[in-house]
Amino acid sequence: MAAPLASAASVRVTTWNLEWFPNGKPKELPLPEQEKRIAAAADVLRPLNSDIILLQEVRDYEVCARLAEAIQPHTYHVAICSAFRDPFGITKQQVAIMAREPAQAAWSESWKSLEGVDPPRGFVFAWFKIGGHDVGIYSVHLKSNLIMKGDKTAEAQKNIRKREVAIQQLLNHVHDVITPSMPMVKSIVIGGDFNTNPDQTDFAAEKTLTTLTDAGFRSSVEGLPLAQRVTHPGSGPYPDSTFDYLFGSNLTPSKALITPSKASDHYPVTCDFSFGGGAVAQTTPPPAVTTASPPAKAPAAPTTKTQPAGDQVVTLTQPVKIKIPYGETILPRGLKLPVVSRDDKTVTVKYLDGSHAIPIASTDLQ
Repeated sequence: MAAPLASAASVRVTTWNLEWFPNGKPKELPLPEQEKRIAAAADVLRPLNSDIILLQEVRDYEVCARLAEAIQPHTYHVAICSAFRDPFGITKQQVAIMAREPAQAAWSESWKSLEGVDPPRGFVFAWFKIGGHDVGIYSVHLKSNLIMKGDKTAEAQKNIRKREVAIQQLLNHVHDVITPSMPMVKSIVIGGDFNTNPDQTDFAAEKTLTTLTDAGFRSSVEGLPLAQRVTHPGSGPYPDSTFDYLFGSNLTPSKALITPSKASDHYPVTCDFSFGGGAVAQTTPPPAVTTASPPAKAPAAPTTKTQPAGDQVVTLTQPVKIKIPYGETILPRGLKLPVVSRDDKTVTVKYLDGSHAIPIASTDLQ
């Protein structure tokens, strides 16, 4: 029986690592084989009836669009798919967000190196209006536990540190980017493949998950015994693990629904988050967070035909389309943005990690 759609008072979110999707391995498969894997994934996702789907280990935007099409009769939009690079080029393990409703805005950002710690990949973010509520969604895929060479103990500690640094940067992004530029976004969901499991002694001292809970985020598997929250079935020497999580701030999570499937080596995790009643993530990040990823400085104001704006903030009076690294997005009416500079016809504003010139007639500065 299909699960009910999330009501206006809640939002249903699913996260799933699809394992080198659509090939199941780094090597490209013939198109018919890819289509079989896409159909298998769609058959799992369709009855979940999720409002928002977070994906990891997907090849690119095009394969996300094919998956969205395969989930018919439900209609999904690809809000964002990353295009992260590794030393060999654009990786085939991207992260993405799909949703029933178009995103108000979306963004992709690579992790930054900190004191020699260089986490792979990055995160994607999208802002949605769900039942009159503004909710920000992050999809992440943190460093795996793969060790190719070197001292195993030392390399394992490096992998842990990469995850800790990444999650610190994520909280820093919530505090320094989302909170000031999107004040209407009061509720946040962070989900994905975290590649850590507090049940195992190898991860006993790791701070990745506790960093989130200490900041006010609640997990949908909180309090569940391991037998009820296995998201990565064990094989060979590797035990059953909980690697995939959904965390919410200013949201109350229901008990996670974990759906066994052979379509991937991970199981999808689904949660209904109720608006209101949950803890609100702290607005000031812990000391470790502030050093992980310092806020980007706004670009200097152009020297021709512009006036310094100081600490001025502008409010959009009508939607504005802008170009961003992965394509285009629309800044909605009512959004407040820091002003970098202005002239007679345009105002340059800071939006997430970039600056954009928009018509001054679209703002309250006219």
